[in-house]
Amino acid sequence: MIATPIGNLSDITDRARQQLAQVDELWCEDTRHTQALLNALGIARAKLKRVDQHIEDASLKKMLKLAEDLGQWIGVVTDAGTPGVSDPGAKIVELLSEFPGIRLEPVPGPSAVSAFVSIAGLSHGMFEFRGFFPRNDGEILQLLSVLKDGDAGKTFIFFESPNRVLATITALKKTCETLDFTPKFVFAKELTKIHETLWMGDGSKFLEWFQAQGIDERGEWVFSISLPKNYVINKKDEADWMLTLECLIMAGISTKDSAQIIAERFSVAKKLAYQSALEIQKKIKK
Repeated sequence: MIATPIGNLSDITDRARQQLAQVDELWCEDTRHTQALLNALGIARAKLKRVDQHIEDASLKKMLKLAEDLGQWIGVVTDAGTPGVSDPGAKIVELLSEFPGIRLEPVPGPSAVSAFVSIAGLSHGMFEFRGFFPRNDGEILQLLSVLKDGDAGKTFIFFESPNRVLATITALKKTCETLDFTPKFVFAKELTKIHETLWMGDGSKFLEWFQAQGIDERGEWVFSISLPKNYVINKKDEADWMLTLECLIMAGISTKDSAQIIAERFSVAKKLAYQSALEIQKKIKK
């Protein structure tokens, strides 16, 4: 598993360069992209094989079986960064348990996640990488609710594609306002490249300002959502309204009406109360 630069070609390690030149085959997401990298590094390669997110397990198993039988030395790369981090490289590793004759070896190097962490100011040192940001409004609401309640660490880190980043910022702004929550955000684009940029700020007001900057979406994005400094989690209040909500639903009151009552009595966001009511209803049905 060979890590390659995420933007700056100078970040290639000597070991990665040697491995790229010596492996029998090089499995990659996009052969054109990898060939361009090899050309830039002055490495002559003849055997590239495409292994992207669309490859079926059966095809991949055949490739692994052949590599095992022939005793081949296979290099695996992603389009940028470390293979296995939100890319098809993870699928290869998952299947290796069926091929005891293959030894797995990491060739460490550039990673968008570790590069981002180094400049994001995560002084508490705790984070959870979640891959690409969710698309569903309900999932986003649940994710920020979990963070607000302090149940899953202090920071979530996500990748985002350039054609989705503005929609993501809009969804985050809307959800922060719904939850009356002011988390800390750090956004970075095109890490290690010429137009590398970093933004930091708190809550929906920052996101509104961010949108107004007319940001250039081009380039890959990494961002984090953190609990603000000195944030106090009030578990007692949540326990109170959650218990009341469960009692209302157990009494036969609809999820909609139960959520409305909780929102009015406890000043809880309506969407959060309704989402919680649905989850309680599911548990009761089980």
